Amino acid sequence: MNNRLLVPFLLGQRRDGLRRAADLDRHDWDILDVTEFRDVTVNDPNEKLRRMGRIYAGLAERAGQIASAGKVPVSIAGDCMSTLGMLGGLQRSGRAPDRILWLDAHGDFHTWETTQTKYLGGMPLAVLVGRGDRRRQGRDAIGAMLATIGVTPFPEERVVLSDARDLDPGELEAVRSSGIVCCAIDKIGEHLKPGQRLYLHFDSDVMDAEAEMPALKYHVKAGPGFDDIAALFRSLRGHDIIAVSVSAWHEEKDHDNRAAQACLALLDELEK
Repeated sequence: MNNRLLVPFLLGQRRDGLRRAADLDRHDWDILDVTEFRDVTVNDPNEKLRRMGRIYAGLAERAGQIASAGKVPVSIAGDCMSTLGMLGGLQRSGRAPDRILWLDAHGDFHTWETTQTKYLGGMPLAVLVGRGDRRRQGRDAIGAMLATIGVTPFPEERVVLSDARDLDPGELEAVRSSGIVCCAIDKIGEHLKPGQRLYLHFDSDVMDAEAEMPALKYHVKAGPGFDDIAALFRSLRGHDIIAVSVSAWHEEKDHDNRAAQACLALLDELEK
């Protein structure tokens, strides 16, 4: 069974350019598609959530099958909401993680109460730990998405978030008042214990590498470079990593495939 899964969508919107990563890698990748979702732009957030429910339910099914077979599911998708599918698959296989290590320049910890932009891409970690929809009038499109995926909230005190150097004011307060461990890249090892089942999620924008990889999303200065993340991944080889997910780059801007190749090389660092 192939353990590498590529999901060519960003918040329910088609991003077929991500498929190029499968052609660049030495490993075989399975493309998880929902053929009826053809739109590259979807404006209604509730429709985005509905589509993500379908897309990441498929990811959960495959990730669960892979984990049940004793392999490590690895995914590349266009957004961090893909973690819901990966976690759902691990849960249904009986291989739920003891820790989630979430690498991101941002916190992804907004809810509808804190966000000013209403951007769903700023909410995945909050959703993962069960912070929910929190809009008025009883609307719960996020809850419906979670039910479709078949995932239950992960305890926030078992999440390590690094390096989260770019937090909005409301988001910063939410992270500080949560049980999440937030630390610098070089302090991650202090919060991981031998024998723990570890799910590693990597948003490519955690790297400060605008010159080398201009196609990375939402660059934030003063962060770790490629070599820093590569060194971190080498240090994680001795841990029981049970799943890895990648939130991808701007595929439409990655004309020379540098961002794709860099992220694939980082995945290789976990295995060498």
